[in-house]
Amino acid sequence: MLQAARLTAANADRALEDAESTVRLGPLLAQQGQLDPDDAGALERFTLALLRAHPHVSWISYGSRTDHFVGAKRDDRGNVFVNHSFPVGERIRLVEDRIFPDGRREPVRRVDDHGYRPSQRPYFRTAAAKRDMVWTEPYEFYAGGGLGITCAAPLLDARGDVRGVFTVDFSLDRLAGTLQDLQVSKHGRVFIATGQGTILVSRRGSGASRVEVIDAELASATMQRATLEQQTTFEFEHQGTRYLGRAVPLSVGDLNWLVEVVVPERDYTQQIDAEARIALGLGILALVVAAAGGVAVARWIARPLRELADVARRIRHGQLDVTIAPRSRDEIGVLTRAMGDMVHALRDRDFIRETFGRYVSPELAERALRDRDALRLGGEVREVAMLMSDLRGFTELSERLGPAAMIDLLNRYLARMTPVIVECGGTIDEFIGDAIFVLFGAPFGGPNDAERAVRCAWAMHQALGVFNEENRADGLPELAMGIGLHLGPVVAGNIGSPERLKYGVVGPAVNMVARIQALTAGGEVLLSEELLARVSGLVTVSPGRLERVKGAREPVTVYCLLAVKDPA
Repeated sequence: MLQAARLTAANADRALEDAESTVRLGPLLAQQGQLDPDDAGALERFTLALLRAHPHVSWISYGSRTDHFVGAKRDDRGNVFVNHSFPVGERIRLVEDRIFPDGRREPVRRVDDHGYRPSQRPYFRTAAAKRDMVWTEPYEFYAGGGLGITCAAPLLDARGDVRGVFTVDFSLDRLAGTLQDLQVSKHGRVFIATGQGTILVSRRGSGASRVEVIDAELASATMQRATLEQQTTFEFEHQGTRYLGRAVPLSVGDLNWLVEVVVPERDYTQQIDAEARIALGLGILALVVAAAGGVAVARWIARPLRELADVARRIRHGQLDVTIAPRSRDEIGVLTRAMGDMVHALRDRDFIRETFGRYVSPELAERALRDRDALRLGGEVREVAMLMSDLRGFTELSERLGPAAMIDLLNRYLARMTPVIVECGGTIDEFIGDAIFVLFGAPFGGPNDAERAVRCAWAMHQALGVFNEENRADGLPELAMGIGLHLGPVVAGNIGSPERLKYGVVGPAVNMVARIQALTAGGEVLLSEELLARVSGLVTVSPGRLERVKGAREPVTVYCLLAVKDPA
């Protein structure tokens, strides 16, 4: 009984702790500048990714103090939806779409006055008042899905005011599956109840059956003898039947619950009486089969250990898709569950690394996860090859196409350029509107940084040519890009404040590459003298020309790139 209560409490703890770590990820990424809480698209991608990574969660959302709301939800059939609501005058407009596994969207609802204001909800006010993660009281889940509970974490701005609240919602009925697998006794009951005796989770399901009425009566009788502070063992009589009970406390934030196991005493005594009648015969039989039984038990113990060893070898080789299901509640079962928890933690680490790597370079994401000192302020002097590209006529094109079409065209252009830069080994420092600033030599340097920068610029122009051919076929305008290349010493490192960091570079060389890029016309790649000196053997350039640039006392010489030799 005690083991069943502890296992139920441990399983509930794991589910609730998983929700807490999930809801804290949003404020963490936002405070580090990896997630923009004002970008509805980024919030949608973030909530969808978390929802798909945690199949037991029903809702993941973010609501701002200005009543902007973005959420991703999963219904009881596994369908995924995204929900956007935002103020329009005095009304709240709702846009809800279904998201298919292949990425397609299907409109579901469009409501001009939905009326949902996150800042007025109890979870928002509670999280805002506490300035920390909170759990709500259980409530009737949406669409009649039984009882639900919400974990909420506030996002604070630089002044400490609440900017918004991230939430994770899930149905308490999902914990009932664990109770179904527990075999306490023939008539034993296991449930999770509040400190007032209200049943939250039961292995019997939900409704008002006779069984549930008995469960409620037993829970009420249990609360008269159990305590919320420590494990309790007790006995009591109810309607002529004597019961044995165990209670284990379970804390959920500021909420105090009890995991209760109640078994009729006759379930044990009947079994003892029956065993006493056959004890003599079993004793004689035990002597005969003792040797064979010992061998069988040894093999029975060794088999799951061999299976666990095989799983451990697969994990060591990076196979994290293994399924580890405990077959018993003994020590081997505990070891199996611990290994399953380890695999789950490794999957979470890979997920965080992948999500983090979308907002910074993969190298920086890996470094930040492995080395905590990587997040400290400070820098070092490095010689870095820098590339800055910019689209020509972007402002005029924006006015002609309109914001929506221009953003779509710009995103397609950046999606085409990013793989080219990554393949050439460049680190994208930032996107500045239609401009791209790329580093070669920071955060990690190499002997051929200048060569990689030149080949990257050449490959970007070739990729733009293919991109423009596709645009012509689709009746879209062509883009013209200018690229400036320079090499020089910079200070590279973490820039910002302890609350918000950004890896970047500063120094006169950074300004110089921006000035060189500003000299380019559409289709041109201009190299500085410093960078050309490193790559003169593999490029063909035009004669140098003197240009005056802002911030430089003397004119600078730039060269137009005409061709790049193929690598040997």
